Parts: sequence; C-alpha cells; structure tokens
Amino acid sequence: MMTARLLPYIIRFIVLLLVKCMAAQAGSGHTLRDEVKALGEIASQLGKKDWNVNVDPCINEPSWLTPLSKLDSRPLYNNSLICNCSYPDSVCHVVGLFFEAQDLAGVLPRALVKLPYLKSLNLDRNYLSGNIPSEWAFIQLESLSISVNNLSGPIPSFLGKMTTLKHLSLQNNMFSGMVPHEFGNLVNLENLILNANNLTGKLPVTLTNLIKLTDLRISSNNFIGRMPDFFQSWNQLQRLELQATGFEGPIPSSISILSNLTELRISDLVGEGSKFPNLSSMKGMKRLMLKGCNISGPIPTYISDMTQLLTL
Repeated sequence: MMTARLLPYIIRFIVLLLVKCMAAQAGSGHTLRDEVKALGEIASQLGKKDWNVNVDPCINEPSWLTPLSKLDSRPLYNNSLICNCSYPDSVCHVVGLFFEAQDLAGVLPRALVKLPYLKSLNLDRNYLSGNIPSEWAFIQLESLSISVNNLSGPIPSFLGKMTTLKHLSLQNNMFSGMVPHEFGNLVNLENLILNANNLTGKLPVTLTNLIKLTDLRISSNNFIGRMPDFFQSWNQLQRLELQATGFEGPIPSSISILSNLTELRISDLVGEGSKFPNLSSMKGMKRLMLKGCNISGPIPTYISDMTQLLTL
C-alpha cells in the first residue's frame, strides 16, 4: 500500500504531468473572457503582479507557467496555472492554480468563485492575511492548500459544503475556535492537515464520517478533553500526528486497529497515563514517536519485528 508520506511527491509528479499534457492541448484553444477577467481580479486580490493579463493564460505564455526545469531546481516554488482545453469548440477552462512561495501579501481571493471549473488551489508559503471569504462556500474543489500563511479567524463552517474535497491543508496559520462539525460532511476527504494553529475545544464526533482518511495531522493546537477514540472509523489511516494537541491521556486501546499506519506521532499528553499501546498489527511502521505520554510498563518485544522502522 502506498504510504501517505509519499503523497506530496506523488501530487507534484501528477501536477507536472498535467502541466505537460494540458499545456500541449492549450496551444490551439482559447480561454473564456469571463475566466480571464476573473484571473485579473484574483491576481489583484492576492497581490500578484507578474501575470501578463493581456494574453490568453492557456497558451503557455511564460508569466502564467513556471518552466518545468525551474520547478525541478526550486521544489518549494511554483507559479503554475493549469488549463483543460479538451472542451468542445477548443474552449479552455482553468482547473488548477498553484502559487507556492510567491511572497504574496494580499488576501484570499473572493473572485475565485468566478472560475467554475477550478479543482485544485495551492497558496502555500506566502504572506496572505485575513480569513477565508464567504464566497468560497460555492466552490467545489478537490484539493485546497493554504498552509504557512498569516490567515486568522475561525475555520468557517461553509467549508463543509465542499463535499468534493479530497485534500485539505490549513496548517501553520492562526486559525482559532473549534473544528466545525460540518467537516463531517467531507466524506471524500483523504488528507486533513490542521497542525500549528490556535484551535480549541473538542474534535466533533461528526469526524467519524471521514472513513476515507489516510492522513490526519492536528498537532500544536489547544484542544481539550481526552484523546478522541475515533479510530474504528479511521482504520484507513497511514499517517497520524497528535503532538502537543492539548489532549489528555490515556492513549485509547482502539488505536491497535490502525494496521495501515506507517507513521505515528503522539506527544505531550497530560492527565492519566497508559500502558504501552498495542501496535503489533502495524507491520509497515516507519516512524514511531510516543513522547511525553506518561506511558508505563515494558517496551514490547514486537517493536523488533517492525523491520521497516526508521525512527523510534
């Protein structure tokens, strides 16, 4: 089974292939005027000034697309607009926007709703501020990543309307308040990454609806109560990070059913301790951290049977 740790590299590889394939189609197509106008509004709201809005964005003009050679040499940098030009009459639609590490200092663009075919948005590692605009309630993305910015405010409940989402990353911002119980509607979600925010309260029990989760990271927040015992619903998990969450122990015994885990990180549990959890079913474990969890008793001998273990 493919590990969750490889997912970012797989996504980048797929994006590069899409850029090649769709760019090859783009030369003979044209983008609808409404979408070109929307891109100009998006650029203005993001604070992006290097687009040539006087040319069609889907014709491989350099300002709209970082060359593959540059993507290879600067893996954290990405300036790519992806079009799909396979529609009738050679019409092109914008389906992906990837602006990573662009030093953008604007806000999340409200005009995004004017790109009805958009499926993927990545604005990681910028200086964007403010909150998530209410207009986004009407966007049906499959991948949304706005990590490592200066975004704040509560995580809006309307994100639960993006039922097409498979990947959601909001980590390393200043989001506050509780995780919306509407997240339970995101039944197609495979990756949920909320690390390093100011989130509080308890995790909503509706998250048990997310039975497709393979990657869950909620470290470095201010949750309360016992560690949630939702593992029977999350038995597809491959990566689980619960470091310095604010949760209390003990580690639930039901964690033993997560036989697909390859990475488990739990740290800084307060309150009641526990015996060493039963991890014997996790034959593919590569990275295991149980730090500051008030664990008592012996380290089990089956640890020596984890032949793929790299970090303990």
